[in-house]
Amino acid sequence: MNAQEKTSFEKELETDQSLINELLLHHEVDKAIAKETKIKNFRQSLEAIHQDIAEPRKNKIVNLQNKWYWAAASITVFSGTAIYTFSKNAQTSQKLYKNYYEVWQPGFVTRGIETETVNEAIFALFDDQNYAACIEKIKQLDSEAAISPKIQLIHGCSLMELGKFNEAIKVFNYFESQDYTIYTETALWYKALSYLRNDDRAMAKSYLQKISDNENTYATEASELLKKLKE
Repeated sequence: MNAQEKTSFEKELETDQSLINELLLHHEVDKAIAKETKIKNFRQSLEAIHQDIAEPRKNKIVNLQNKWYWAAASITVFSGTAIYTFSKNAQTSQKLYKNYYEVWQPGFVTRGIETETVNEAIFALFDDQNYAACIEKIKQLDSEAAISPKIQLIHGCSLMELGKFNEAIKVFNYFESQDYTIYTETALWYKALSYLRNDDRAMAKSYLQKISDNENTYATEASELLKKLKE
């Protein structure tokens, strides 16, 4: 554009509003294009920086993922092994319990309505395998009668028959707080079996050892069972 054309354009620009608007529009477009170019360049710079950072980070994430994967796998294997071992021990304990447990036989029971005492009623209920009623009858005894060694043994064995092994163990504790009786070794034997049924092998072995260390009816069985638990 020469000087004359420039002067003519400026005069027209002063009077022609549409030309002014068009010029302003072009100016805004140029500004927008320039701004967009800067933004585009800025984005490209950011992307380049991101690539520089992302690649090692990606490798790090992959490594971390691998690390946690193997850690999780190890935990899973360990947990599975622990559960399997626990389950196997529990099954073994249950099997041994079934092999060695026999309900205690208190001996001959005298029956007769006129002569039957409270204790004889308890013996009869136990002999008839009516264990729940037997326990209820024992609870009705006065404290002195209830601490009879034979009654305590029947009480503990009745609880075992009902699957209440923790309660049975508490009843059998009576025999360790009293002087030795003809029922003591029997009570310790059933206490050991109660621990075995609960899969408390350590306590079961402890009581089996006590029994096998002395001459009694259960010494041979206790030694045999103890040996199997140590295998």
